[in-house]
Amino acid sequence: MGPAGSGLELISWQGWGVTGSIAALLILLTTILLWLLPFPPSSVAEQLDNSTDRLDLRARLGAEGPFVRFLDANQRFAEWLGTWFGPRWSGQSFERCVAIAFVFPVALFLLATVLYGYKHGQISFGALLLFLFGVVMVSMAVRWLFRLVYWFARRMWRSIGGDSELAELIARILLGAFAVVFAFAIAFAVASSLAGNLSDVGTVAFAILGGFAFALAFAIAFAFAGIWAFLIALVLVTVIALTMAKQFAFFLLLFFVILPVMNAMMDWVSWAVTRFHLSIMARAYPGATGAAIVAGVLIADVTASILLVASLAILLPIGLELADVFLSVFGRDSFDWRPVAAQAVKSPWNEGLFVTGMLLTPLVPTIAMLTMGLVSLAAPLTPGAERAVEAISDHPEVRPSVDEIREISNAVYLSRLWYAPALLISIGVFVGIWGALYLSGIPTAQLLQTLALCSTVWSHGECAW
Repeated sequence: MGPAGSGLELISWQGWGVTGSIAALLILLTTILLWLLPFPPSSVAEQLDNSTDRLDLRARLGAEGPFVRFLDANQRFAEWLGTWFGPRWSGQSFERCVAIAFVFPVALFLLATVLYGYKHGQISFGALLLFLFGVVMVSMAVRWLFRLVYWFARRMWRSIGGDSELAELIARILLGAFAVVFAFAIAFAVASSLAGNLSDVGTVAFAILGGFAFALAFAIAFAFAGIWAFLIALVLVTVIALTMAKQFAFFLLLFFVILPVMNAMMDWVSWAVTRFHLSIMARAYPGATGAAIVAGVLIADVTASILLVASLAILLPIGLELADVFLSVFGRDSFDWRPVAAQAVKSPWNEGLFVTGMLLTPLVPTIAMLTMGLVSLAAPLTPGAERAVEAISDHPEVRPSVDEIREISNAVYLSRLWYAPALLISIGVFVGIWGALYLSGIPTAQLLQTLALCSTVWSHGECAW
């Protein structure tokens, strides 16, 4: 198969060898990125030792009213985003989006190929369950391995009297480098399976060297927020790769450069918009005016995320067409993405899941914000939450007893179960909007396809507006 062939061949069953390898690498990459997140280091017991954290837990479990809890939850979410992303429009924020965007295309590709194989009878239901069981077991093993390495490295560093801040910096540099190496390895595996040919030694050698060049540049970028280093490396390696004019090089660029960067650009905007709305929400106070502000912010954020999905439907095909323009300079046939788009309209949740999922990533910030707010509203309904509130005194100097700490910890852990229904409800908001548009006679999928075609009419001349 070649890139100039039918785009429908982009999603097909690749065999358990390819699928398993990509899944294992994806688990490693996801674990690394999770370790780079700024999760709170303190346990519930440690939070109860701090008077401020203790009163915050009391409020979250029901001591405050629903409006205050909703605002406080989103304020904590905004602070967490500030720690992870940095300023809204910063280079660090864009780099974080690039790191996340390495996961989306490959995860969706993997899921779409497995669904394709199951739907077309190439894999059985039992094999699918066994694969899912293997994914869970490998994820647990990788998590355990990372914890073991962390424990060992921490003990060794303390034994030599190492500085903790320096250790954190070194760890982030190493994790950033490993993240990009694994991202490249995943892209290499996907490109190899799609190209179906590894006999081109020159292309493979270049891909390996280019991948490690990327790894070095990205490691520096992730560690020091050097957006210019990232952009320069991206442009140089992309231009050199385009000169190869090979199937393998195209698919490597597709999964390692084009899709992650295009998605990251729109996700960058989407996260910035949501964080701006969170900053407006933080100014609201209990009362009719505050409720109106929160409602207006939520409606504005939902609307903006939908518009960004439409924008991404325009941006992605433009990126592919521009890549084809560069490739044509070196005498290479074009990759026809239009059959892929048509298949996504026809079967959006199986063969077309790859495209559907890519387009829906701008919804993630809004879904996250809604989920946080809904969890805060449901937390007092947690079994044991009322007793936990009574056990936490509103006096900052009164600490709960050992039995009360155990009871409070259980309530806090149980309250986290609300994330599952809250997430489903948040997703349901957009499902409801899609349903309303469908019933009103607006074919959403066809509309996005038309936007994609008309935005690139200058290349293929097709626009059914």
